[in-house]
Amino acid sequence: MYDFLIIGAGSAGCSIAHFLQQNGKKVAVMDREGIAAGASGAAGAFLSPLPGKQNPYNTFVNDALDFSMDFYQKLLPEALDKKGVLRVAADNFKQEKLKNNAVAYDYFDADKLQNISKNFREIDGYFYENAAVLDPLKICNKLLEGCDFYTRDVRELTFENGFYILEDIKAKNIILAQGVSNSLVEIPYMQISPIFGLRVDVKTTTNIPCNIHKSISVSTNKQDGTVSIGATQERHDSSKMECLTTCDKCAFYVNSEEVQIKTLLNQADELIELENLEVVKVYKGARASIKSYFPVIGKIVDYEKSLQIYPSIKNGTKIPINSLLYYPNLYVINALGSRGFVFGPYLAKILSENIINDTQIPKELSTQKLFYKMARSKSH
Repeated sequence: MYDFLIIGAGSAGCSIAHFLQQNGKKVAVMDREGIAAGASGAAGAFLSPLPGKQNPYNTFVNDALDFSMDFYQKLLPEALDKKGVLRVAADNFKQEKLKNNAVAYDYFDADKLQNISKNFREIDGYFYENAAVLDPLKICNKLLEGCDFYTRDVRELTFENGFYILEDIKAKNIILAQGVSNSLVEIPYMQISPIFGLRVDVKTTTNIPCNIHKSISVSTNKQDGTVSIGATQERHDSSKMECLTTCDKCAFYVNSEEVQIKTLLNQADELIELENLEVVKVYKGARASIKSYFPVIGKIVDYEKSLQIYPSIKNGTKIPINSLLYYPNLYVINALGSRGFVFGPYLAKILSENIINDTQIPKELSTQKLFYKMARSKSH
């Protein structure tokens, strides 16, 4: 018997497990593949600020970064390499956007970078001190200390007499942290888009003084002697396929690995020369995102039942969120996108305080915001 059973052992699931366990709750975590075996394990696990003029989203990202950076340094400092990040202008972040932004930086021209390391190519960039790379598996294992873990593929939930029952396990509450995997309940207003990510760990004799980010990311030399090179490669339409396994076993990607690795290494070479390069391991993972970019946390609204009881919602009538119909004792933490380890602890802190102390979840992160948006759009 558990107070909470969490489905999914990536950054989101492990983070919420940690905060609930720290609040005295008995917690179990389940995952069909293992701890950090999906997108979180495949992530480059870069922690870096989001430049640009101040707006609600980059303010949220940078607040989450400050919190999570401090959190990891206290949790497991040896799993964190904090050496800053050099951002190089690219199509999605042009020079002007990097130059005129709300985050403090130092501009490094090509000459200055050459003085730091002769291996830098003819590039310039903007250096942000508050950035790091971490070890996903070490962090997730540390987060789960004090929790029970089960490797199981959960396909359905059974709720009887106030408890969720999964074979020999009972839980008072369920938290879905499934990423791109098919949800165990209907959440039509939360439409997850899988974005394929690739990470290559390499060994090199080049000393990389900081993380480097352009359209891809190259890490500094980590404590295990490797360098991570990672990128978000492509999006695929989740409505055309069920996500029932991890990307390294998925037919959608398995035949294109060699080309993807070569492209990634070539892009890294455009930033810095990596001498005596040796590929050690390749990771693949589909990151969960939604159109609003903001992740989603909170109690799961029962879409159909809420509209049956309050059909006027479709016409814009405002119903107090406590009056909506919810699945019993069922929560979600999802859509962390490519910033899973930036968002994980920050969202888990907010969600745990909501569950334990009934603290309000910020509107832009709430399930209710997406529910109302979909319900009202369907009326036209």
